[in-house]
Amino acid sequence: MTYTYFTVARGLDERVIQVHDLPDKVERYFNLRKAIPMGTLFPPTTVLSVHPRSGDMLTDFIDNSDSVLYASANAREVLVANGVGEGAAEYLPFILHDKQGRVVKERYFVVNPLRSIPCFDFERSSYETYPHKPEKISLLRTIQLRVDKIPEDARLFRMAESTPFVIIRSDLWEAIQKAGLTGLAVKPLGADVT
Repeated sequence: MTYTYFTVARGLDERVIQVHDLPDKVERYFNLRKAIPMGTLFPPTTVLSVHPRSGDMLTDFIDNSDSVLYASANAREVLVANGVGEGAAEYLPFILHDKQGRVVKERYFVVNPLRSIPCFDFERSSYETYPHKPEKISLLRTIQLRVDKIPEDARLFRMAESTPFVIIRSDLWEAIQKAGLTGLAVKPLGADVT
């Protein structure tokens, strides 16, 4: 079967909630952008808060600037049912506080994709490298993938050449839409990701 792929993107809907306090609350939070297991550094008592200047709409996936996936319990069920279970991702529960500091009833998780796949197409993508490290990407404008390098069972993963970028396969994206889950934004390959 032929699949297409998308990059997970920042949402542009000002009505939805956002979370931006991860760097202040979690030691070595940046490892969540590198496909490194974080269970021991991310206790379930971790409290994250809705940003006071974000919207009020609660969604299944929470927008943020940290290249992290925040997902509701419903979203977690859909991801696991569609092949993003143990081994493919780590689900780290946390407590979400609203703008007034009250606990949000819905249960949320950080979804930490544990697969990092080297599949970046250096010839068809638009990017810059570091002057003294031409093999290391410093800025990505557009992403194209070498689909032949992606394993058949990879539905949600990080691109090894630039791990802040999460890639989602079309069948998983369709399952998310079919389930009526809200808040996840994606861009097709070749779109501007700056």
